[in-house]
Amino acid sequence: MGLLDALAPEPVPEIRPDTPHYEAVGRFVTSFANAEAAIHMLARHLSGLSDEKARIIFGGMRLPDISDVIRQIARIDNIPAEIFEVIDGCLTQFGLIAKRRHSLVHRSSTFFDGKIISTNVLTTKSLKAVEGEVFDIQELSDMQIDCLHIYLRLCRVYLPKTKLPSSSTAHEKIIYGTSWRYKHVPPRTPNLKPRAKSAKSQHQPPSSPEKP
Repeated sequence: MGLLDALAPEPVPEIRPDTPHYEAVGRFVTSFANAEAAIHMLARHLSGLSDEKARIIFGGMRLPDISDVIRQIARIDNIPAEIFEVIDGCLTQFGLIAKRRHSLVHRSSTFFDGKIISTNVLTTKSLKAVEGEVFDIQELSDMQIDCLHIYLRLCRVYLPKTKLPSSSTAHEKIIYGTSWRYKHVPPRTPNLKPRAKSAKSQHQPPSSPEKP
């Protein structure tokens, strides 16, 4: 290889059509993990236990279980209503986002027609329960930002004395002054027919005998 070849600039890597989507997936998954960590830190804080004991109890606990524990402890401790509202709102929104994340990381997926499509067709027990879900960049970005807000809001609960940046007013507005971006829509299961009402429920006897 000659000197001119060595000095030649490296070729610019090709940007594939799916690159922005998978970049959005990576940002979302990372932000989700940070928000999940904040929930565990909040549980350890509210428990009043030493960090070592709290890690033994809460480590590896499923999200619905640890969320239920946090809510119960918060009620027992009679924390201020505005703080409980923040905690409950974060846990509720995170639970909805967790359902979408499950479909994204635990099912087969592919990039098609400008979107990421995931499905359980290869793993579901019955073809009647097949689900297909579509993820676009905007939704992935919305979930990522919501996870960031969840992380920040819960940090303000278990680290209330943490010094904010110089623009504290703007910082608080970012944390608390915005509504959730991600709006949950249950996945469609086209092959699963609604349950028919039982004959017993269709022919309920009157609650009291009719007057003659």
